[in-house]
Order: sequence, then structure tokens, then C-alpha cells
Amino acid sequence: MFKNDSYMCPQRFFSNDDFQDELNNLFNKKFQFRFHNDWKLPEKESWFSTPPWKVKQLEILKNRLNFHKSQLNDFNIEEWSSHTRRRNPAGEVCWRLRCLINPEFLTQAWTKFYECACTYRIIPAEATLERKMVSLHLCEAPGAFITSLNHYLKLNHQNIDWKWVANTLNPYYEGNSPSNMISDDRFMFHTLNNWDFGVDNTGNLMDWENSQAIIRKAKSLGKVLLVTADGSIDCLQKPDAQEEVTSPLHYCEIITALQALSTDGTLIFKLFTLFEHSTVSLLYLVNHLFSEVNIYKPVTSRQGNSEVYAICLKYKGSASLEEFLPTLKSAYGSEQYGNLALFPLEAIPETFLKQIEECACYFCSIQCQVINNNIQAYLMQKNIALHSDIKKIRGIVASEFIWQYDLKPIDYEQEIMKGALHEENKINMNPRYHRGSYTERQLYTKMSLREKLNNLNSFLQAEVLSNPMILINEPVKWMYFYNEYTELKLHFTYGCPLEKINSSKFIFVPIFKLYQQILAEEEFKEIIFSKDGKSIDNNRDYGLEINMRLLLPDFEHSESYHVFEKRCLKMLLQSMQKLSQGQTLLVQNINMATHFNVSVIYIITKKCFEKIGFTSENTIILKNLKNKSALNYLELVDAECDKMKIDGTKDVLNSLKVQTTNVGDFYNSIIFYNNTFYRNKCLEYLTKIEKFV
Repeated sequence: MFKNDSYMCPQRFFSNDDFQDELNNLFNKKFQFRFHNDWKLPEKESWFSTPPWKVKQLEILKNRLNFHKSQLNDFNIEEWSSHTRRRNPAGEVCWRLRCLINPEFLTQAWTKFYECACTYRIIPAEATLERKMVSLHLCEAPGAFITSLNHYLKLNHQNIDWKWVANTLNPYYEGNSPSNMISDDRFMFHTLNNWDFGVDNTGNLMDWENSQAIIRKAKSLGKVLLVTADGSIDCLQKPDAQEEVTSPLHYCEIITALQALSTDGTLIFKLFTLFEHSTVSLLYLVNHLFSEVNIYKPVTSRQGNSEVYAICLKYKGSASLEEFLPTLKSAYGSEQYGNLALFPLEAIPETFLKQIEECACYFCSIQCQVINNNIQAYLMQKNIALHSDIKKIRGIVASEFIWQYDLKPIDYEQEIMKGALHEENKINMNPRYHRGSYTERQLYTKMSLREKLNNLNSFLQAEVLSNPMILINEPVKWMYFYNEYTELKLHFTYGCPLEKINSSKFIFVPIFKLYQQILAEEEFKEIIFSKDGKSIDNNRDYGLEINMRLLLPDFEHSESYHVFEKRCLKMLLQSMQKLSQGQTLLVQNINMATHFNVSVIYIITKKCFEKIGFTSENTIILKNLKNKSALNYLELVDAECDKMKIDGTKDVLNSLKVQTTNVGDFYNSIIFYNNTFYRNKCLEYLTKIEKFV
């Protein structure tokens, strides 16, 4: 059945006069720059030539906003988030859309993009006339802007032949930090050919060569008539410096977009506040390059945060930018961008600064008012009338959203994934991790080692040991994968050599973050890797005849991880070469947090042994060697690693496609093994530290 079959067009909800003004304000948080003909771009020689500067009026606004935000420092983040969710006027929009429209991959980002698309003419006339367009989506994970754009095009521009390319920090590259990366790959996993992670496979847009590779891929598909950029960086530890922290990323997004876009194209990028010289200069630049520049806060963007979107229409073309490219490149992803201002203050007209102040003041006032209202409501939680009004407004906003943007379902056949995403139900491997208040999190950094140890121990008890569903709770978890007749095709992925593991698709994130937090203390690390702290050999036989044991070393962070990993591969390969058919190998202390190691284990289990056992003691059992000739696969992998070692700039990151390893029982078994492996490491390390602190 198609989704349209049971859809009935909702009537507009006519709210009473008490809420009409508020409704208008919620749906019309906009500012449009008014271009003056006497505005001129500064001479090329003055770009990045002066130190950072401040505008007095913007500094006053910044201090005002930070004062209001500082009142939240002592609020527990979980309680406060729950409170503001209840008070969010647009809080029912997603729920109502899911019930009536059931869009593909519906998230808050989906609704925000749809508002931008409906509020401004983001599809250029050329795309409508020529019936084709390419869109490029920067810092896009998990991908809801793309599914939202697809829904919008299917309802409003059905005749356009649309192609897309997306970029984001690669969730399959373990060197990326989880605090800056969206690890949700539900959409990406199925559309991987449309994603570009640059020449080094990290997906880091702040690398110039990566940026150029992404631009080339997008342009190879045709005219790029829409670019979106939704990048951000985790600022939870620096809530008063969100604009400064994210500004270098926004610069890279915009410079990439300006090179990729075709004439008359549209650029949509996320911003936060407009107080710093960097944002002022960038907005002055885009005002010269687009016929219309708007700043817009969608109704489904959280009212209490600083997020806004710049909607830039009718690009004047990249030709006018070419003479400045060497200068723009020099600051791209470099310290120069932080140390110097893009334009001197005196080169920016007073008439433009006045508009910036007007815009900054407007959005700052909205945010301050919302924070105040939320604090008052938090302190007056027993006021029933207050909550009653919010409930009515939430219902009105949800109805108005669907009516105003004329939202209707599309058929599954019109979706990018043809309905497949509606069926998927993956476990959330990365739940909200931050706990307590901002003040409490800051206090942790000032604790003594003993206090930190107690804090880490209590987290282990509360978050890890209390969740038995994610661990191996039996002596051996056996899995059968062997299939000598199935053809296994090696597919090498190359990229930036892995210095250390910062993230993994094969583990419950809170466990791994605890492990990282323990090792973040140099004093703890010294104790853990002292001679007294070496891992003890496990001599259990699990009721089996063990023909050979291989104890792999601990990664002691004294070398690059990729060097350690490839050394372990050689040790494993040498052990397996000594085995005879029918024999069993027990491998101790094998770390399977990377795609490289997981692909190696996949090859072994699929082509070599009758079955594999994952134990609760950091051990895997490779039972009954069936096919020694299958070791040829591992020898090919080892040879490829040696070849890359000579090159030095790249390494083998994976020897199979992620679509092969990251699915089904095998994938789930690896996750259970890693959860248990790192839980055991945390217990072992904290026990050792206890003796010395």
C-alpha cells in the first residue's frame, strides 16, 4: 500500500486571538540584508592582514547573552533538557508529521530544512527550466537534509532530475572524535556511493585537499545549484564561546560551497551568534556574492539556542572569487584564520555594521527572552495555567506547520530508500552521554586523583555494570559463519594512518568514553602500563582441546595505533600458518574496535574455521581449522599493508566493504565482545589504580 492511500488533508487550525501574535512571531523569525551599492570588497592585499577586532555594540550583546546562559550553569543538563523539551512550542511537530505524513528519516533537521525550502525560493529557476540539478551537502550526517529535500522536490518539482553528493566526518574512520562527529549511519550505510570523505577518507572538510576532492565529485555530476552546510562542533565545555569554536569550520564550509556552486545557485549554511569579526566578515563577503542574503530561525529550531540559518540566493558566480582563492586557501584549516581577521574593520562600511547589529540584537533578544521564560517556568512548575497554555500552543504550531507548508505524504517508491528506512530499528550505540551540570563537569577537572578515581568508579557501576544487555554473560558465545564455497571479495579502503582510536562503530559509546577518560590522566596511564600492571595470561581451556594460544600485547600508546595493529596482524598470521587442519587457536587480548581488525576476523571466520567463540574474558576461540588455503586472503591483506607502509602517507583502513561486516549476527557479536573487552579493561585499570592512588 502506498502512504497516500489513507491520507486526508488536515484543515487549518484557526487559533484564537490569544495565540495569533505568538504564532506569527514563531513562524517569522527572519532578517534580510539590504545591499548598498557603495559596499565594496576590500583590496586583495588587505585580506587576512590585520589582527582580530571587536565591535563595541556586538560585545555588549555577547555579554548580555552569556549572562543569561550562565544562569543555567548549575542546572542538571538532563533535567533542564527535559524541561525545555516540554516547553518547546514546536515539540509536537515531529510526532504529528510521523502520524500523518510518515516522512523518510524524519528528524528535527528534516523539519528545519523543509521550513527553509518552503519559506525561500531555494530551487533556482535554472533547475526548473532545465529539469536537472545537483546538490552538495556539507557536514551532513546523518542525512535528514537530503531526505527532506527529496520530499520537497517530489511534492513541488517532480520533473527535476536530481543528483546529490554529501560529505561529513567519516563514522567508519576510528581516528575521528565522537564529540565532533555524528555516528548515526542508518541512511549513509545504504547510500555510501553518494558520500565523499575526501582524499584521506577522514571526511574532514577543514583539509584543503579533501575539500577539492568533494568539489570535483559534485561538479562531475553536473551543475551544482544547491549547497547546504549544517556543521557544528561540540561546545558543551565552552558554552560562552560557541561562535569562536565553530567559526573555522563555517569558513571552510563557505569557501568550499563558493567554489562548488554554479551561477544562480543557492547556499544554506548554519550559523550561531553574529558577534565576532569572523562572522561579520564572512557575511560581508557573501552579501557581495549573492543577490539576496537572509538570516532565518525555523520554528522547529530550539528557541533557546543560538542556531540560525543563512539563506543565500542567486549566486553571482565563482569568477569574481578566483583572484582571491590563493589568499582564501592560505587561511583554510590553518592557524592564520584564528590569528588574523578576514577583512580589516575599517574596510567594512558602517551601514553594513548597523545591519549586523540589528540582526544580532533581534536574535539575541529572542534567545534571552526564551531562557528567562524557561527559568521562570522551571521555578513555577506547579503553575497549571502556564503548562496548559504551552500544551495549546504546541498543538496549534503542529497543525499550522502542516497546513502552512502544505505537507503531504509521498509514495515509498518516491523515497530515496523506497521505504527501507522505516523498517530499520537499530540499537542506539551512542546515547546522550553528558550528565550533571556545567559547573559539576568543570569541577571534575579540578578534582584530586582519588576523587577522579571515585567518580570514574561510580560511572562504571551506574552506566556499564548496570546494563547487562550489552555484555557477554556466558563463558563462550559461539557463532557459526564458515562457508568455504562463498566467494569473498577483498575491497581495500585507504586513508590517513590511524594514530589512536578515538571512536568505533563496534562498541557501546559510554563504555569506550569511560576507557578514554581513564587513560586521559597521565598519572593513571603510568600506573596502568607500569611493569606491575601487565595483563595476566588466561590459561582457561573452556572445556576444549586448545592446540595453540596467542597472547597479543596491550596497546600502550607509545606508538601509532596503525603500527601496533599491523604488528598484531603479522603475529596472528604467523600463528595460523603453524596450525594443522582440525586444530583450534585461542587468541587473547585481541582488540576489535577498528574496521581493519573486524575485517580480518570476518575473513578468518568465514573462510578458515568451523566456528568462532567470543568469551567474556577478552579471548576469542577459533575452533577447528577447516581450510588452510584460505590464509591466502590474510597474506594478501598483509602484503597490501606492507606496500602502504612504504608509501607512508596512507594506510589500509579496511579490507572489506562496511556493508559486509557491519550487519547481522556477526556485527552484533563483535559489539558484545568489544563492550565486554573494554568493560574488563576499565575494571582492570581502575583496580590497579586503586592500589597506588
